[in-house]
Amino acid sequence: MPDYRRDAGFALLCGLVLVAYLHQMGALGALWSESAITVGVAVALGVEALFVLDTPVVALWERRGMRAASAVAFIGAVGGLAVFLGPVVVVAACWGLITYFSILAVSPCYR
Repeated sequence: MPDYRRDAGFALLCGLVLVAYLHQMGALGALWSESAITVGVAVALGVEALFVLDTPVVALWERRGMRAASAVAFIGAVGGLAVFLGPVVVVAACWGLITYFSILAVSPCYR
């Protein structure tokens, strides 16, 4: 399985967990918060830039178990922040994942 498909699989699982959380909290309507959309997209583009610019993050990402650990840490961090800041954090994370999937969809190196 190509790495990008495995990465997308972990991202999809994270997204499903986040949307389930929003549904459980009755906060699906918050998905259209402009500030959360802006933050989510900006952070996702920043993270992707770390990979495109060939920073040390790339070597770290290639370590065994890093993808699964990152998915768990991502859900944990978003959930922890959501306790204090509310569902807007989860919405921003969802939009970050949507941005990631959009990059996968339009990037010629993943075809």
